[in-house]
Amino acid sequence: MKKGFTLVELMAVIVIVAIISVIGYAGVTIVQKNIKTNLWEGKVEAIENGAVSYGEDNKNKLTNSCIIDGSTKTSCQSVKVQYLIDRNYVPTDELDSNGNEVIINDTIGDTAYANDMDVYIYVENNIVYAKLME
Repeated sequence: MKKGFTLVELMAVIVIVAIISVIGYAGVTIVQKNIKTNLWEGKVEAIENGAVSYGEDNKNKLTNSCIIDGSTKTSCQSVKVQYLIDRNYVPTDELDSNGNEVIINDTIGDTAYANDMDVYIYVENNIVYAKLME
């Protein structure tokens, strides 16, 4: 009597392992996407907090008007994220290939930088707010 597995049994095991692998890969992909989204949301919060600090220090420069989410805001200024990085209002330890400080939007890709994005800084009821325009 020979011991071992038949070809049918081996094929069944391979099919089951393949199904488990596909399910596992899909789960890992979803988790990775959620991590990247949460990381980006944290970066957006850091950018907006830095912009608020800049606005507090420079209220006299908030002299324009701007439209944010369909509402006109007075006492407003638009700045680039790079402007805030250069003035140390937004810290980052991410560098591009040339050694420049950048903020990477991980939800888009490894080379999607937020540095050229606009941040609107405005005052309402004597409180400074900021909104990153994505």
